[in-house]
Amino acid sequence: MTETMQHTRRTRRATRTAAIAAVVLGVVSSGLGLARAMSAAPATAAGIGRAGQAADPLSGGSRIPAGWAPVPYRRAQLSVPGAWLVESPQQISCAPPSRGMIFAGIKPEIPKGAGCSLAASFAWIRPAGHIPPGIRHRKPTALIHGIPVYRLPSGPKSVLYLVPELGVRVGAHGRLARRVLATLAWSPLSVVLRRGPAGQVPASWIWHRFGGVRFATPPPWSVQRQNQWATCGTGLVPRSLVLINATRPPAVLPCPYPFPTAAAEQAQPGLTVVTGKYAARSVGENFARCRARHGIRICLAQITGQGGLYSGVLIFSVSSACRHGVTFFLLGLPGSGARARAIFGSIKVTRH
Repeated sequence: MTETMQHTRRTRRATRTAAIAAVVLGVVSSGLGLARAMSAAPATAAGIGRAGQAADPLSGGSRIPAGWAPVPYRRAQLSVPGAWLVESPQQISCAPPSRGMIFAGIKPEIPKGAGCSLAASFAWIRPAGHIPPGIRHRKPTALIHGIPVYRLPSGPKSVLYLVPELGVRVGAHGRLARRVLATLAWSPLSVVLRRGPAGQVPASWIWHRFGGVRFATPPPWSVQRQNQWATCGTGLVPRSLVLINATRPPAVLPCPYPFPTAAAEQAQPGLTVVTGKYAARSVGENFARCRARHGIRICLAQITGQGGLYSGVLIFSVSSACRHGVTFFLLGLPGSGARARAIFGSIKVTRH
């Protein structure tokens, strides 16, 4: 993770106890009306049906209700009211029972001694765990935007689905359970990393050469050039291309504590590219998953697909076949992921 991210996480750990014990948030209405809790039998709702074809991950997935925000985890994504808290392995926060929660990558529970309890409404996305052999040949309980889901036993006012196609289990509890699960979709990350050609880069896009790499970005993004890593959060500037030739060591900034609501943590469009003497130290990630593509080596950061703030950015290194870690990319993953996929697919190592 970046040195700034490390600082941010240290800040989070230091302030988490105070946040859990003392944070009191006002009630924010989503203005969307409340739905009935799902019954034991699957019911038809917007986006939920009994038959249909598998959805194309590039089709954009579900429609997100006004005032809601997407929360991705690995290949899956649920959308929730923007004021809901995002709970992840990096951050557990508390709010009044009227404020909802979504757990990304962890069990839907609050640690003992935290000084608070679960909200009245909450949802979760977790790894699928054991998938029974042959389940894909069984008739699914329902199709949510073309994605087969299989109902599993759950507690009162809760609904739990196994989603083998996305490798997760998704669940929801409370009066909004039906509406939350109806937003299930492929995550932007799954779209970006999907095998196959990314398609042609639009003619209106702008090509860049930096750090021995050629790539394209959409207009009208601004371009910023820096010689030092000095940024907080995800390292992105919305709707901007930031080119950092790291000739100076990274600066550790006094980053503010970001309260993790779904609206505040949703992904933003943007791209940061880092090269130079202190590039690896600036980005500070471990890159374990590598693959070759068209003569270049692309390695993904180990935090790829984790829930919370870091799920909205794809961090990876790019090098030629005989070199490692020449240039680092931080790519925003907003929307369906189709535009980020085009940027990812445009990357090529230049020949000198």
